[in-house]
Amino acid sequence: MSKYDVILDVYENQSISKAAQKHNYTQSAVSQTIRNYEKEIGLKLFKRSKNGMEALPGTEPIFEELMHIRSANTRIVQIVSNINNLDSGFIRIGTVQSIAYNWLPGVLKNFSAEYPNITFRLYVDGFQNLTEKLHKKELDCIFVSQYVAKDFPNLPVGTDELVLVTSLDHPLADQLTVSFADIDGQDFVLSADDFDYETGKLFRLNHITPNVRFRINEDYTAIKMVEQGFGITVLPKLLLHNIPFNVCVRSFTEHFRRNLSVAYLDTPELSP
Repeated sequence: MSKYDVILDVYENQSISKAAQKHNYTQSAVSQTIRNYEKEIGLKLFKRSKNGMEALPGTEPIFEELMHIRSANTRIVQIVSNINNLDSGFIRIGTVQSIAYNWLPGVLKNFSAEYPNITFRLYVDGFQNLTEKLHKKELDCIFVSQYVAKDFPNLPVGTDELVLVTSLDHPLADQLTVSFADIDGQDFVLSADDFDYETGKLFRLNHITPNVRFRINEDYTAIKMVEQGFGITVLPKLLLHNIPFNVCVRSFTEHFRRNLSVAYLDTPELSP
């Protein structure tokens, strides 16, 4: 119960005893609340009379403003209650393109069916920008590789395999199986996340040095460049589901998989 409720009850009932009874306070506690607030604003609000506690002349606008504050506080309590009960709310989600396209629409559809008043803002980008935005608290959670999420509290959501993508007329497209060694020295189209994450790890572990011809910060554009014969690339299999490109997709014999997670900040500011 706020001090404003106590003061307004005294004002409306012209009685310290009634305010004390209502809030289960002692009369001296109510009197102290009034004195402290009068000291805070530098103005006396009440005088004692035969009618009880009367507001001093000229103080009515102050009590009107206190009523606005009381109403706002009541509304805040209602909003907090709604959020805690998932009756309303706003979630800022960051995600890589593969998850945004293939997983999240279905996830959000099911979630919205149960919690129709929750709204979303979806931000699609590469790993580096997503983690930076999470650190800055510009996002509430991000769907990324666990390789990235290891620095945050995170929950696993699935696995994905890194695969080779070539044009239809590339020599590797004629092979039924391909290994990591087959891509060493090949012309390469580097997509959104560069060599900082799993693709780079894959290359380093297997001593692969591709001939990077293009660096592109958008995965589907990278696939289009591969389709046109500018080189090969390595991408998550999830991204390639139902893509509108004429390319060849091959799993590596070594089967390099990555774990996917939803990462978030360890902070009490998160909504339920």
